[in-house]
Amino acid sequence: MIYSMLTFLPFLGWFKNYTKRDFVADLIAGLTVAVVLVPQSMAYALIAGLPPVYGLYAAAIPPIIAALFGSSYHLATGPVAIVAFLTFTSLVSYAKPGEPKFIELAILMAFLVGLFQFSIGFFRLGFIINFVSHAVILGFANAAAIIISTTQVPALLGIKVEQKELIFQNIYEILRNIHNTNPYTLAIGLVSIALIVGLKRVHPYFPSALFTVVLFTGLSYLFSFEAYGVKVVGEIPRGLPLPQFPSVDWDLFDRIVGKAVVVGVVGYMEAYAIAKLIASQSKQKIDTNQELIGQGLSNIIGSFFKSFPVSGSFSRSAVNFKAGAKTGLSNVISALFVIATLFIFAPLLYYLPRAVLSAIVISAVVGLIDPKKFLHTWKTNRYDGITALSTFALSFIMKPDYAIFIGIFISLSLFLWRSLHPRMVRLARDPATRTFVNAQTYNIPTCPQMEVVRPEASIYYANVENIVESLQDVMEEKKALKHLIIDCESVNYMDGTAVEVLEGFIQESRKKGVNIAFVNLKAPVYETMKSSGLADLIGSENILPSKGYAVGVLFRRIDHDYCKRECPYALFDECYTVKDYIKIQKADHIDLRVLYELLSEREDLDVYAGKRYSRLIVKGPNSEIELKGEDFYADELGRYYLSNSKLVKIGDALVPLGQACKECELLNGYVLLGKELREVAQNIAKIVR
Repeated sequence: MIYSMLTFLPFLGWFKNYTKRDFVADLIAGLTVAVVLVPQSMAYALIAGLPPVYGLYAAAIPPIIAALFGSSYHLATGPVAIVAFLTFTSLVSYAKPGEPKFIELAILMAFLVGLFQFSIGFFRLGFIINFVSHAVILGFANAAAIIISTTQVPALLGIKVEQKELIFQNIYEILRNIHNTNPYTLAIGLVSIALIVGLKRVHPYFPSALFTVVLFTGLSYLFSFEAYGVKVVGEIPRGLPLPQFPSVDWDLFDRIVGKAVVVGVVGYMEAYAIAKLIASQSKQKIDTNQELIGQGLSNIIGSFFKSFPVSGSFSRSAVNFKAGAKTGLSNVISALFVIATLFIFAPLLYYLPRAVLSAIVISAVVGLIDPKKFLHTWKTNRYDGITALSTFALSFIMKPDYAIFIGIFISLSLFLWRSLHPRMVRLARDPATRTFVNAQTYNIPTCPQMEVVRPEASIYYANVENIVESLQDVMEEKKALKHLIIDCESVNYMDGTAVEVLEGFIQESRKKGVNIAFVNLKAPVYETMKSSGLADLIGSENILPSKGYAVGVLFRRIDHDYCKRECPYALFDECYTVKDYIKIQKADHIDLRVLYELLSEREDLDVYAGKRYSRLIVKGPNSEIELKGEDFYADELGRYYLSNSKLVKIGDALVPLGQACKECELLNGYVLLGKELREVAQNIAKIVR
């Protein structure tokens, strides 16, 4: 019973072990957020194409509902720039911003956004949101910040232009009317930006926006700014509007529904990302579906009080958390402050210059522009980088909701492409660590008669043909191949189509004299093979528990005469049983002191020795390597080696020696250094140069 009550009324959990000290913390945090919320909400209403008072309406009831029914204690819900901008661009085609028809559509949009979010959360379908890549939001948010800034330029200049859907059209309108700039309005706007930014640098928690609003409202009242052509906010109705169901325009309803879905998805993703980030610091568990319910109800109920769509604010949530909020009560307190403002201070806001609100918007959204995130995303994952850059570019040449849809399509298409063309890793045994590693990365040769390949994905109808094609390429490359070992460590699933294609591949391979073996089969995959008859075709002798075990078993069934006559490698311990290869093993001793002295003679190197010469650090112009006695190997002829898997630092990256030293002489997965220590020192110098 208690569990169900907390599920439907999560705010009841606030008061478990709640103390007077917690209330004081919530009170301070709530008031701290409120002084940011009041000016921001009025400014963001302008982004949405609405009179400033509607920002206060959106900051009054929705934060209370979101706090009561959401799962995050610190998420501050209310007007946000991105959602306000999407609201504007979604509706500007159907009505003129600021007019009654536009206002009605914005309120209806809030209701539809809330209905969508609530439905997704109520039916536990929050996982659907995961199909929208964060790269899409990154690209759109950066583009939106630039576009939003341009929409505020006319108010900053004191000129009147017709707002268009595309940024290039708006820039053209601004340039066409720039000669009408009001110097007084421009001065107020620039000074406001300087105050907001400057005071924030003095102290990050100083309410610079509220201070600027109070300052210029007072100056406007004293010096009659209206007489100089400066536009002011004007009459603001006192109090909250009475609740009423949003007006529905059935002629436009079907067009707005689709746009409401976009606003709902973007708004929730922004809110959830913020809640999750703060939860990682507060250690609070966030429930995706409960948060959707909270956001949905805040928009639905908010629409009854003339609110436009709202979401979680990053800046206000961060202020709330850092101010020491303990529960969602802090957000209720900040909303009550807004309601008090509507009842008590609304008439005083008449004289507030609109240029100040535009300055608040520009100061806030400029912080969303972050080129470093694009670079980081590109370096981390090229596919995400392509998605982010594509969405960013498309946002300037088409409607933002179209850009988001195409960005989602690009993201899903690239995901499917990766799934259709899984990475195929060719494995080789590292002689130093005795584990199987990426042969290409570590530059370790593979056995001519036994190849180990690992598909980095489950095998199903869409990718099995590409996987088989890659396996056939390996067989074509290796003419002496006897056994192809498929490592299924990354294969979690196999469907019926994959089974049929693999059956044909195994039969064709046997005709060519190549045996197919499987290792590391997971239980669901083995059950599929067994029930379909594929396991019988493969044979129990070719279904083996591990790569190392498979090598030991299958080595007996390769051409040992080929090993003696043709194969130049000794990659496995079994190789030494059929041919007298030079055996490489841990060096019994190497004099690091002498090696240090030899390396120190070189002017192009910096060499550092540990206590009692237990280790050496050798630094070249752009790389370095750390050497210990146990890193060295030796053969029967007294020659010294380093393993290909030994890491070298090149710049900020750690790179395997086999990959870093392309000019080095390699033997069986080792880098040959030489017999005499002077020769060893010369080759180590070659590595770090």
